[in-house]
Amino acid sequence: MTNLFLDDPLVSSVVFYPRKSSIPSNLPENVKPLNFKVNEDITIGGFCYIKDKALPTILFFHGNGEIAQDYFYFYEIFFDCNVNLAVADFRGYGHSTGQPIYSGLITDAMPIYDQFVKWMDENNMKNSLFVEGRSLGSVCAAEIGSHNPKDLRGIIFESGFASIYNMMIHLFGVRGPEITPERLSEFSNDTRIKKFQKPTLVIHGTMDFIVPTDEGKTIFDTIPKGVEKKLVLIEGATHNDILSFKEQYFKPLKEFIQKFK
Repeated sequence: MTNLFLDDPLVSSVVFYPRKSSIPSNLPENVKPLNFKVNEDITIGGFCYIKDKALPTILFFHGNGEIAQDYFYFYEIFFDCNVNLAVADFRGYGHSTGQPIYSGLITDAMPIYDQFVKWMDENNMKNSLFVEGRSLGSVCAAEIGSHNPKDLRGIIFESGFASIYNMMIHLFGVRGPEITPERLSEFSNDTRIKKFQKPTLVIHGTMDFIVPTDEGKTIFDTIPKGVEKKLVLIEGATHNDILSFKEQYFKPLKEFIQKFK
């Protein structure tokens, strides 16, 4: 899959904010580095933060400008939901190789998922897996959800978007003859969300002016009828402080995991 315009280096320089890092030498025993080869040239890195191998696990795709290593500072609040947290980077982020391109968010998602399922089995972790996409990471979550893999228990969107057209126009200010809803539909989250068959939780802040709340509402409305779904709008939360609303964020997350684990 490729869209020459979306993957143009000028577009990528506007869309992506990659940060590189190396794997620390003094990792705690419960933090494991991840390295998944998604094709001949690209290896995707990340970290798995393990509370208890007998618990369910969230495979988390972070937001733009973040890296998996940032979640050293957040994983313990996820642990309060009785879940392990694995965070995957994008191309060119953290200790991943390559350069970030939009189509890579889509094409890398299922290889990361499949290899992480295998990694869980090799590390004797419970076969109970959820996928969560935050902001830009919602592209990866939507792609995985559209395949409805048998091992997947549920999908979570946090501050995610439905329309890549809306994001290109309004957030990134990218315009051109290739930037139309029709031309971008193949690459848009809402196209994939229409295929969902797994339970889905949508969390969004009401004061999110980076990815507007309406995008979260559209995600929810696009999920097919008959699929269990829940929309949580956190009053006053913005795009980048939503985790600080601990009760409003983690209570429904914990309930969702407990219900579908």
